[in-house]
Amino acid sequence: MVKTIDFERMAAELVKAEPEVGRILAELGLGNMVSPEALKVMGNIMTIPRAAAMKGVELGKVVEALKAAGFSVMNVPAAEAVSPCKVTGHFDVAVDLPAGHPIQLMRAENAGMEHVLDILQAQCEKASPEAEVVIPALQAFNGVRSHYAKKEELLMAQLYKYGVTGPSQVMWNEDDEIKKEVGVLTRAVMEDRDNVLIYKGRIAAVANRARGMIAKEEKILFPLCLRFYTQEEWLCIYRDFPEMGMVFVEQPAKWQEGETWIAAELAKVKEQEILDGKIQLPTGELTVKQLSGIFSLLPLDLTFIDAEEKLRFFINEGRVFPRPLAALGRDVAECHPPQIVPVVRNLVADFKAKKRSSLEVARYIMGKPIMVKYMAVYDDDGEYIGTLEAVQDCSHILEKFNRK
Repeated sequence: MVKTIDFERMAAELVKAEPEVGRILAELGLGNMVSPEALKVMGNIMTIPRAAAMKGVELGKVVEALKAAGFSVMNVPAAEAVSPCKVTGHFDVAVDLPAGHPIQLMRAENAGMEHVLDILQAQCEKASPEAEVVIPALQAFNGVRSHYAKKEELLMAQLYKYGVTGPSQVMWNEDDEIKKEVGVLTRAVMEDRDNVLIYKGRIAAVANRARGMIAKEEKILFPLCLRFYTQEEWLCIYRDFPEMGMVFVEQPAKWQEGETWIAAELAKVKEQEILDGKIQLPTGELTVKQLSGIFSLLPLDLTFIDAEEKLRFFINEGRVFPRPLAALGRDVAECHPPQIVPVVRNLVADFKAKKRSSLEVARYIMGKPIMVKYMAVYDDDGEYIGTLEAVQDCSHILEKFNRK
């Protein structure tokens, strides 16, 4: 019986059903498109024709090889109909993204980042890089932190609910490594300009890694998000962009539909009668408006997860770690890099078992002294009801104590 290969089905489905297909594609030069790692990450959005287009392999050769192996091939698109840059949306149709759409903004940041990378890599190719050019470029390169924060908090975390964990596992750790290396190199060249020459190899290497990450975002992450996310989810993501900050772009475009939606949502909140209601506390009472006003004055980032380990509340007045509204309701594991999740889980388990009730961590983040305190929250009966994280930039406190 002749087995049929349908080119409209996703590559992961075909290779899983017929492992021989994976071997044939690998021999044609598509090995890195059908490796187990690649299929796990993008096999559910990548068809064989699109994979061939991305690698520059003639589709006719793919069809011939499959037929020679005894397969029948159906739904072969015309060559001009296959584009390596074509993406699919929620309903699997071509998407024409409006100006200011979150993916367009992320792509604009990538374009701006590539300009910075061009400068750095060009300098590193010289026998003697110019410190006056490299140092400001490296400082600008630190904007990658904001770009990766939006990718991780707004795009990748949202994929969890669709059962797609590949991008998080592949990208988050590499993001952290890139950010750390950029920070180390920036501090080194700012402390001593001569370090530009000493570290030029490492500067070129991290720039190359960042360029590779751009390719992964464009070819893997963005198409995945466009495939799964609904219009309402995109509007929520757009709402959180200002909180995370835009980088590498001087005047980012505004998404008119998003702006209209944000204004309408804000109006709904302001109209809620509960804002005038009172909360009775053991030591007095406050209206919700008063309580909100008090929170806005605290120089802290506060985050609360409930007993089910869901993020329920945060304020970001300290502006140390950005927190998007889209994170509300997420499992705490979806708000942290994969390598940190076991640490978080163990800490919460200790709080629930009352092995400890708090933990303080003091460290420098981007040159700033940051204090992070985790505190177990118990009710009047001693039952665990959640964990509060308080984050504070202690720079101004140290400055006051250091005055003579």
